[in-house]
This record gives sequence, C-alpha cells and structure tokens, in this order.
Amino acid sequence: MTHIVRLLILVTTSVMLLSIAPSWGQPLCAASGCNPTVSDANGHTARGTVALADDDQTGAGNTAFGGSALTLVRLRVLTLNLYGLRYPSKQGSTSDESDCAGRLKAAAQRIRSADPPYDIVGIQELYSLPGTIACDPAPFLGELGAGSLGLRKILFSPKGRTREGEANGGIALITPHTIEQQDSRRFVGAGARLHVARGAVFARVAIRSGLKVDVYVAHLSPGHQRVEERKRELAALAKLIEVKSSASGNPVLVLGDFNIAGPPHAGGEYRAVVQALRKPRDLWLANNPSDPGFTYDCLTNAVAALRGCDFQARFDYMLIVTDRSLSNSDYQVNLAEEHAVRRVTWSTEGQHPLPVSDHYGLEATLSVERKPAAKSSR
Repeated sequence: MTHIVRLLILVTTSVMLLSIAPSWGQPLCAASGCNPTVSDANGHTARGTVALADDDQTGAGNTAFGGSALTLVRLRVLTLNLYGLRYPSKQGSTSDESDCAGRLKAAAQRIRSADPPYDIVGIQELYSLPGTIACDPAPFLGELGAGSLGLRKILFSPKGRTREGEANGGIALITPHTIEQQDSRRFVGAGARLHVARGAVFARVAIRSGLKVDVYVAHLSPGHQRVEERKRELAALAKLIEVKSSASGNPVLVLGDFNIAGPPHAGGEYRAVVQALRKPRDLWLANNPSDPGFTYDCLTNAVAALRGCDFQARFDYMLIVTDRSLSNSDYQVNLAEEHAVRRVTWSTEGQHPLPVSDHYGLEATLSVERKPAAKSSR
C-alpha cells in the first residue's frame, strides 16, 4: 500500500468520526448497537436536553441505554405565569390593552423554538373560559402544536366545582417525555375576578430509562389579605407531595406562582414556604444570592403596570424538596452551570412590544445524578 493510499484512508476515517460526534441533547452510547435516535423501551428518544456526561461510559452492569451508566442527566426547566386575563376586564367593544392573543402566541413560540428544548414546562393562568375576561388559549395551544414536537400536556387543571359555578383551573404541564402518573388538588379559595379553581398539579415524568422526576406545578391565592389561606394551600401541597413522593425514590421538583415574596427582600410569609416544604432548596437563591430576581415588577414590566401597581417581588419559584418525610430520592439535583437559573423576559414583536405576561418566568438548567452509595461500616 502506497503512502498516498494510507493518507487517504486516514483522512476519510477522521472525517467519518467527526461527523458522528454526539451533540447536546444526544445520549452518548458506549454499548454496541446503541442508537441515540431510536426510542428506548419506554418510547423515549434523545429529544430534549437529556444528555449523559462524558464520564458515563462505565460499561456492563448498568441499565440505561444498553449498558451505559445513568450517572448524570441535564434537564432544562421553565415556569411561567401567562397572565391569562384581558385588560381592562371588560367585554364588548373595549379594546384589550394586554394583547392576550399576541402575548400567548409569543410565549408559545419561544417555548416551541427553545434551543436546547425544555424538558419540563410549568404554566399558570392558561384558561379555557370563552365569553369571560380570560384570554382565549387557542393562540398559545395552536402555536405550541405548530411543530412536530410530540409534546405531552396536562391542561386546565385542577378541576373546578362546577355546581358552585367554579371553572377549571389554569395550570398546565408540558413535556416531550412520557407522563406516567398525574393527579391534582384544588385549594380552598378561587379568586374573585375570575371564579376558577386554584391548586397544584402532580406529574411523574419519565425523563428516560432509569430516571423519573416528580413534578408539582402550583398556583397559590393572591392578595395581601390571604396570608392564612396561602398557609392552608401550602399545607395541602405538602400533603400531596408526601402522598405521591415520600416513597417514590424520584427527585421532587416544585414550580409555580406562590404569590409570596422571596428573599433577599422577603417578608415573614416566606417562612411559611420553608416550614411547609421542610426547607426546600430555593434554586434562584442558590444561584443568585445577591439578586432579588423580581418576577413581578411593576416598575419594569409594562403589562403589570397596566393596573397601576408600584411594587416589586419574587413570586415565582423553582424548589427542590429534599426532606426525607416528603422525598426519599436517590438522586442529587444540582445547578448545571454558573448561571443555571435565569429570569425569562420574553416580549411580543412589532411596533409596540409587550412582555408576554405580567410575571417574568424562570428557567433553569439542572444536573441530576445518583447519590454516591453509602460506604459500609465494616
């Protein structure tokens, strides 16, 4: 074989290897026959941000993707209150200054086109109440379904007490992964301007073979006068987590709009969150301890300012529940990078853009890995 032929073979082989290098969102396959584009036994593919770290190639004896170890998985998570109401709250010929259709469509566009994609999305205030002050959900749902993402959804939850004239709630959970179990709880208190159920939604999401996450999306009652009501709602949320997750072995993630101001400028009510959920890990605080992270900001958010408010607060949360009475998880959930938790400040397009909601959302990139095995005392 001549030197020229050997050189051609070397170059061709190098090009082939470069062309099949794994990218973000693709599992790294170690076992023979592993194909990252083919669904596993649970119907999951490499869709989403789920990706194994480079050190996951530990060989036989492990179950994830044909023998490679499930030691590290990245998750991308979003929570967003959509402000699913028109302003002013009048029907007829009164123009909608809050631009319901434009805002909801823009939010769905950003969720659908996210790169890397979101693995878990928690939504509040997405209602289906035609003929009321609620925004029509069609622009959001239509835009979300415009691509071939194969998303699974829980919508318009929890169920309202229809005999009392109470409509279904506005909580949604959206994921490209399989939802293996789901449930919801209606909280006492349904609001005044729009008589709908408030509460929490539970979903057990099978992220991939070997990893499920217990997700809770909550929306607590608003208003300074409803402190005791929110305490009861937090107790109901904690009870739901205890029932569903105390023995599941899965990581427990809580998302949503708590209508309770968080640190570093928190009021005394924040202690109710800490007590009810038994010292959960506040991901914003863990990642941005000196940044107030206002998610409701009447000074910078034009949709919030429509109603003439003048305050700032962090109402929206991402919490990891770790107390053993609520979660016996065998996993560690960590922040995947230095700026892993960020505010979402999306806006509509056009000559007069508006924020997509009166709340700013939160997004996080998390890493999930099994806890190290306890050393034997012998």
